[in-house]
Amino acid sequence: MGNGKDAAGAREQVWLVLQRDLSVWLRGVTNSTYLSLVLDRANPGKSVAETGPSPGESLRNALNKRGQETGLPLPDRVQVPVGLVEALRAELPQLESETGFHPEMVIEEVTPEDGAEGVFDRLIAELAQRQPPEEPLRREDAIFLCEQARLFMEAQPWTRWTSEDALLVELKLGSQKKTAIAYVLGHALTQPGVFLMPGEQRLTERMASREQLPVGTLFMQLEGAEIPPDLFLRARRYGWPADAAVSPNFIAIREQGFSELERHESWPFALVLAGLVAHFNHPDAAETWGHLDLPIGRRGRYRVRKAPDRTGSPPMPSDRELLGIKVSADLLPDNSEVQIGLLGARMLAKFREEAEVRIPSRFPFPAGVDPIPVITMTPANLDFQGVADRLRRARPIGVTVIERRDGPMLTIMGERAGFVILDDQPSATVWKRNIQNSDGAHVLIVTDRVINQQDPDPDRPGAGAVGRIYGLFECMLRGGASRPIET
Repeated sequence: MGNGKDAAGAREQVWLVLQRDLSVWLRGVTNSTYLSLVLDRANPGKSVAETGPSPGESLRNALNKRGQETGLPLPDRVQVPVGLVEALRAELPQLESETGFHPEMVIEEVTPEDGAEGVFDRLIAELAQRQPPEEPLRREDAIFLCEQARLFMEAQPWTRWTSEDALLVELKLGSQKKTAIAYVLGHALTQPGVFLMPGEQRLTERMASREQLPVGTLFMQLEGAEIPPDLFLRARRYGWPADAAVSPNFIAIREQGFSELERHESWPFALVLAGLVAHFNHPDAAETWGHLDLPIGRRGRYRVRKAPDRTGSPPMPSDRELLGIKVSADLLPDNSEVQIGLLGARMLAKFREEAEVRIPSRFPFPAGVDPIPVITMTPANLDFQGVADRLRRARPIGVTVIERRDGPMLTIMGERAGFVILDDQPSATVWKRNIQNSDGAHVLIVTDRVINQQDPDPDRPGAGAVGRIYGLFECMLRGGASRPIET
């Protein structure tokens, strides 16, 4: 319901309040923490958000904060989603006494439109330390994209195609034409998904010339328990099957790093997904043509065929399957303790016996490496088992440094996921030095404490003693030394 006018002709002040339980929407929030967002219908670009341990207290905190802003009129009408009317009515006496809310204020139950939900989606993405898009998808865009992703999931093209099968995709959206190279992921150890790179240059050509991935490269990964909870819930809002074992995660490469998809990127990506499914369903066709009606009222057309090898170089060997890895920063909450140190080989043998979860390296450590670089992690929310379990499911390959324009990221790279754990230059410098001295061998430890930091044990230089070991992961980077990855 929008703004109206009362009998005196004054514009009615209408606020919309949304609420989410962060323990449901975000990983790492162990106790119920309700976040309420207040939007002024007359000025939707300005919002206020506050938390509370209960739905009512969160509502009161957010409304009081918005109402106490100087020069702003209090609302004549407050709109809340289904189920929150009684919680707000219970808080109204305190709102009246604390901030002067009108006793006759109307409380109205509504179904928030998608634009308002999108404001909350952006806030949740920022709390999860992801880069939200500048122009988010509208409801019709998200439904359209999720539908094509669902058809891709059901077709399972990764059962036949490998990452050696580079596909040239030509798109036409109205008068616009686009060309991209698509790879279907999931044939070997990777998560199912799509890697889409603008232009006609294959990934192998870029790797050979050491070129960076171009801005505008898009990913979709079908993730199970690894997906951030808010993306899981968002997909279901837009029609994703509730009984599906996986959910889609869409990622774009920007100049500043990884981001969620922009609205204008969702239409060609949906076309690509439709084209891949159509081409997969015609295995004997040299190329496949088709079209879809886009949410913007235009018709989109696609053409899919095998990408020509412009260099004449042989394809990548089958034991170098392209890994599609989602890198996120939500493994550890803020203020968690992460230490870089060195671990004596004798103590490593002892820690292997003590660890509740121990994952050995797929490749043997080089003979004679002692001490071994170690990274110890102590999550601030005390979710030690949860962090160890997420690392186990990510299948760590090793820790490397991703160099960005705004600084380095010390990143755990896994077969199924990646996690940024530190983003300062001193840590990156120390880690690169340590990993080079160990010929690529290193260890990750999840523990509830690290002690003797100022006076470390001589057998464990740089780390000190550790407490209970919830997870121990031995890693060996192929090729030995860690090399920065340019993005």
